[in-house]
Amino acid sequence: MFGSIARASDDNASISQEIDPYQVMFSIGVIELHKQHYANAIKIFKALSKETPSQRVRLELARAYFLDRQYELAGKTFEAVLADSSLPWGVRENVNRYLDLSDEAMGRVKFSLAIVSDSNPLNFTDHNQINIAGQTLTVSRPSRDDTVYGLQYGLNATKSFTDDASLVGYLNINVKDFESGDLDRWIVDTGVGLFPRRLRKFQARLGLEESFFGGDHHYHYPYVSMTYFPDPIEQFRFSTALKLAYLDVSGFDYLDAHIQTLDLRGSRILAGGMQLVGNLYGENAATDEQSYSYHGAGLGTTLSFPLVRSWGADVSASIGVRRYRDVDPFFGEQREDSTKRLSLVLHNQQWRFFDFTPEFGAAYERTDSNIEFFEYDKLTLIMRTRY
Repeated sequence: MFGSIARASDDNASISQEIDPYQVMFSIGVIELHKQHYANAIKIFKALSKETPSQRVRLELARAYFLDRQYELAGKTFEAVLADSSLPWGVRENVNRYLDLSDEAMGRVKFSLAIVSDSNPLNFTDHNQINIAGQTLTVSRPSRDDTVYGLQYGLNATKSFTDDASLVGYLNINVKDFESGDLDRWIVDTGVGLFPRRLRKFQARLGLEESFFGGDHHYHYPYVSMTYFPDPIEQFRFSTALKLAYLDVSGFDYLDAHIQTLDLRGSRILAGGMQLVGNLYGENAATDEQSYSYHGAGLGTTLSFPLVRSWGADVSASIGVRRYRDVDPFFGEQREDSTKRLSLVLHNQQWRFFDFTPEFGAAYERTDSNIEFFEYDKLTLIMRTRY
């Protein structure tokens, strides 16, 4: 009997020697993080980071700082993690997203400049003849719908109104400046974001989007949105967003619409450091005239993966369908559209030119419809630098 007790005691000693005390502390830190005891998690991960070179520990420390709304420390820690060239591509992409969110919370002003070309700026039909009420008509393509080249300017600014960034104002401006001024487009999006400290699974925005085309006011678009994160610690893994808006189109009252959209979005890091992001959305628009009311749905996915050195690629594909509720009064048919998009963007996670990051991209879009007049395709090319 004493011999078996002794053997059991030796086995327990062997097991205890195999237990890694750092792993135990790390596991406790993760538990504290999930319990939203961020101060305790920070103490644990900070102590561990002094004892081990593990980047996983530093990542969790940065995330604990972020969740505790110590955004400056979170940003510095994330930047230190990015300095490791062996960091998997997908993890690096998520770290960059955390850095963007930290910058937004602290207040930022960022710029972008791009050279763009658009093969069909008016989204004009690619048919030479169309059928209207049983009659075949010849389509005369407008001269200003040829391929155009221009510059695209972007401004993104945020300002926190509270110490913990629970209320943040934002201003986004996007301008496309083409050779012909009658094709210029302005979009201004401004509002406030609410990030409640005690309701970390929820975020809300109240904003107004204004659009101008060819120097004239195009539409205004007030909206309110709410986003739900089942797990705030893994907020990029899955989210659900509901948006309620009103579209007011200048000069075309029959197109004014109450719009509701629901967007489900998720991401996953795959083997080889690749990252897969997908989204599924539904939409509904109600106008005074049923002919212009519609409902629709869509599915999209983006695969991000490394190429050579610090270069990587984002390949995106999406398909969306939209069905109108009544017969079009002009064409005499109930309209149904489907839109497919395919894009490729090349970017560098480490290359900087005067603090600007270069991107090169191409996107193809094709819309098919049972009414030929609404069918078109287009190719867009872009070379962009982001600050």
